[in-house]
Amino acid sequence: MLVSCGGSGSGSSSGGLAATALVPPVLSMAKFSIVSSVALEGGSLPADYTCDGTRSSPPLAWVNAPMATKEFALLMSTLPVTGPVKYNWVLFGIPASTNSLARNSSGVGIAGVGSDGPTVGYQAPCSQGPGLKTYTFTLYALSASPQLATAASPVGGDALVSAITSLTLASTTLNVSNTRGTSSVGTTTTTTTTTSPTATNPQTTLSAASTPCEHVRESLKASSFGLATVTCDNAYAYIASNGLATHAMMNGIMATNLQVPVAQNFFGSNAWKIPLAPAIASSTTNAVDGPIGVAINGVPIFNPCKQGGCQNGDTKVLGELDVCNGHAGRADDYHYHAAPTCLMAGQAASYWDTHPLGWALDGFAIYGYNNADGTVASRDGVCGGNTSAVVNGPSGYSYHVTDVSPYVLSCFRGTPSPDLSGQGGKYLPLRKPPVTPFPNSAMSLTTDVTDGYQVLQFTSAQRFNTTATGTDSYANAAGTYKIRYKTVVGAELTALLANSPGKIACWSFQFTSGTGVLTQPTTSYCR
Repeated sequence: MLVSCGGSGSGSSSGGLAATALVPPVLSMAKFSIVSSVALEGGSLPADYTCDGTRSSPPLAWVNAPMATKEFALLMSTLPVTGPVKYNWVLFGIPASTNSLARNSSGVGIAGVGSDGPTVGYQAPCSQGPGLKTYTFTLYALSASPQLATAASPVGGDALVSAITSLTLASTTLNVSNTRGTSSVGTTTTTTTTTSPTATNPQTTLSAASTPCEHVRESLKASSFGLATVTCDNAYAYIASNGLATHAMMNGIMATNLQVPVAQNFFGSNAWKIPLAPAIASSTTNAVDGPIGVAINGVPIFNPCKQGGCQNGDTKVLGELDVCNGHAGRADDYHYHAAPTCLMAGQAASYWDTHPLGWALDGFAIYGYNNADGTVASRDGVCGGNTSAVVNGPSGYSYHVTDVSPYVLSCFRGTPSPDLSGQGGKYLPLRKPPVTPFPNSAMSLTTDVTDGYQVLQFTSAQRFNTTATGTDSYANAAGTYKIRYKTVVGAELTALLANSPGKIACWSFQFTSGTGVLTQPTTSYCR
């Protein structure tokens, strides 16, 4: 009786597929109700939404919320045979105007951390042992925004329940179940028999019979600094993420364009396509601008050059990268331009000799500084890779990071996926570039625990001008400054979205002096 809402869609929507299109007519006239297009009440949750599948969050929709609703909160929980309630999904600050969440929802509300932390966001159920497991989605209609210390640490399920008890106008539940077993990922069937690499057991290796999809899937498990998920079909592995690292970002940059890292939507159809059967092509493809691959934490890897080509300079040489070799780009996105050293610090250095730290857009794996046998990786005169034997990746060719430009690769030895030509469609810039890059010092990105704002602080030895809209201009004397930004939620977000057709998320920006005095008007940007 339910109509599919297209599970491969991206993002989330308050103006997308209406809830009434997902539910039987009898429910649309009834009480406050939540449903899913992939599972009926009391029905089975497909393996695709568990740790045996793509780990995608399921699509949900709801109707008939109380008129006084100011925002929603969502919890996905399970009651184990013994012990306390476990939470798989903690999400709050969902605007009152929202009536659905798409598969792999991104950008709506504030994500908390489940019981299998520290990963923030949807934690695909992975119940241990045989037998049927039941999971409950509970949607709460709230009379006001809960008071939560979101800046200090991610909010857990128990903390959210406590904060919304007195604010709950109504709640509705959807109960689904799943039995663990062999999973089917796209059209590639997999049964995982290996363990995740850990500090005490970092050298896990797949069997010779491992599928190309398993190579990508297993590589992602080594990330300690960001979460990415993968699904596969016969042609591609699709790596999905919000594009942010969980290690420190932006620290140590010495030349800035005043962009900041915010979550991106690399989910659903916007996930990164990695060819599963790479082969050396008859001719190479230039890697001139933008993304050349994606790291195992879901952060894109760019070529070393500034936008527009290498004639405009090398980002690392110019001091525009942080201590992790990344920075924020013109879409207020975070990406690496060279070896993702902070990501790599999560495992022993030798681990990356035999395990990919990322995947190039032509499907060949990106390894650390050495070959699989521990020798320093040679670089050919073609694209900067080599044909040495590899482990846990496709044979024929491989890329290796170095500390010399082009740092990762100079061209693609294989045939890139359509993402190379369509990369621009994955990014939705928030605002006009606020400045032309200029020198700075002491840059750091921290969180203000008193109000939850992210704070990018820097010092400039020279005067500079900034713009908020692209048509205005604000003069700034030499000194220390802060860019403060925060995701907008609740009633404020509802009001902003009402005047921003087609947008689903907004951020508030403040530009202040080092002492906190506003130097230009507070501005909100939506996308």
